[in-house]
Amino acid sequence: MSEGSSSRPIGVGIVGAGPHRGWARVAHLPALRAIDRFALRAVSTTRMDSARASADALGIALAFDDHRDLVGRPEVELVVVAVKVPGHHAIVRDALAAGKMVYCEWPLARNLAEAEELAALARAAQRKTVVGLQGRHHPPIRFLRDLVRQGVIGRPLSTSIRAHPTEATWYGHFDPPFEYMADSANGATMLSIAVGHALEPLAQVLGELESLSGVAVNRRGHGVRLRDGSSMQNDTPDEIAAVGLIEGGVVASLHYSAGSAVAKPMSWEIQGSAGSLLIESATAGYLHMGDLGIVLRRGSEPPRRIPVPAAYFADFPGLSGAAAGVARLYARLAVDIEEGTSTVPDIDTALRRHRTLDAITHSFATGDRARL
Repeated sequence: MSEGSSSRPIGVGIVGAGPHRGWARVAHLPALRAIDRFALRAVSTTRMDSARASADALGIALAFDDHRDLVGRPEVELVVVAVKVPGHHAIVRDALAAGKMVYCEWPLARNLAEAEELAALARAAQRKTVVGLQGRHHPPIRFLRDLVRQGVIGRPLSTSIRAHPTEATWYGHFDPPFEYMADSANGATMLSIAVGHALEPLAQVLGELESLSGVAVNRRGHGVRLRDGSSMQNDTPDEIAAVGLIEGGVVASLHYSAGSAVAKPMSWEIQGSAGSLLIESATAGYLHMGDLGIVLRRGSEPPRRIPVPAAYFADFPGLSGAAAGVARLYARLAVDIEEGTSTVPDIDTALRRHRTLDAITHSFATGDRARL
């Protein structure tokens, strides 16, 4: 099957496109509307009534209540996986087996074993894949990467990230749609989501982690069901820390804590031989999305705030937030298909991130330093 030609749009099928809420509705649908290179052809949910409602609202003909029916359609060339993490493995596997390109939201899988299996299948299928690590192309991250490469702080020496992701889920308060996240076996935790997303910007700006020692522990204990206030089992980590080395010898540390911060929810400092950078989020404890303020200090000069140039945001001026981040991945995928390049974070990228997350938990369980 061809991966599309410049003469016609690429047919897209979304698994998880509910009619009323969800990540597909918030991010993928606005992104696809902004890019002519793709055309939505089909949707799938777990119930035919909701799938039909979504298809009718979107003005498309194909609606399914089984993802296997969607991936088998010839009109669908790119399968978008926007369901809860436990469902990713089966849908990605079946889409690759059907010869389709795949865009899967992050995390790719519940655990490293599933990620390794999907990576092997993707290499064998030789199809373009995308994993939703949108931090790679987030404008502030691209600007930071350029600043570091231009040598504005000299040679990078060390870096540290301190973050307090703000969702109530991370400190054990679960709305009904998210109660499954109280079980770490389901693969949707503060470690896999908040830290996993941060690893991609870190790698883009400074390089890949080579070794680390880590801690991932639950300090808050049982969770709370917000629908009735009852107690529920919760084994997901709410305190995560790691220290290690990035390629080239850069010393790195990160500490993610559930709950509210005294100051900014996220602070990332990069020390160099000629200066330092401070990156902060005033609204959320994340690196891969949202507004990031950047402060530069060189030598004995006073710190000064550096705005991200408007040119870095020029690609999708009509979109913001999650939709803009997802649109950038679709746009880069379109270029990769046309030019044979590999600029999107793909399943192999996701496998590297899963290996780092697994190294953190393995290091904590064994007391050993993990090499990546």
